[in-house]
Order: sequence, then structure tokens, then C-alpha cells
Amino acid sequence: MKVRVVFYGVLKQDLGIKEQTLEFPQDALPVEELVNCLKQHHPVLIPRLATVAYVVNDTIVPPGYVLRDGDEAGLLPPVSGG
Repeated sequence: MKVRVVFYGVLKQDLGIKEQTLEFPQDALPVEELVNCLKQHHPVLIPRLATVAYVVNDTIVPPGYVLRDGDEAGLLPPVSGG
């Protein structure tokens, strides 16, 4: 299955990319397993991933939400400013 991952805010800045398509052998994958995969491929994200919100196809979801082929998973860091 393929999942498109979109990085927002400081995550995009840290990686230097806006999005990435990842391919997995299984038909379904919990968001938390996607996050573990991202930690392995992009260790620079590890300190920030504890505070991100997960969005799948424009809906905020919990870490246990199951991704399917063709889903778009967004990682939203907390917003701050004044």
C-alpha cells in the first residue's frame, strides 16, 4: 500500500520537504506504526513527533487509526505565536 505523508510547519523546515510517499507491504497500517517508520527514516523528527497531531484525509485521528492504501497522512506540529 502507498501512503502520502505531508509535513507541516517546523517539520517541513526540519526535513526540507513538504511531502513523501511511503510504500508498505501490508494492506493496513496504524498511524503509530507510520510514526515509528518516520522515526527510523528521519531521526531529526523524533523530538517533535511527541507533540504532533495526526490528520488522515482532512480528519484529526488518534495514533491507533488504521491507514489504508491511498490515504494522505498529515503531521501537524503545535502552533504558537502571537
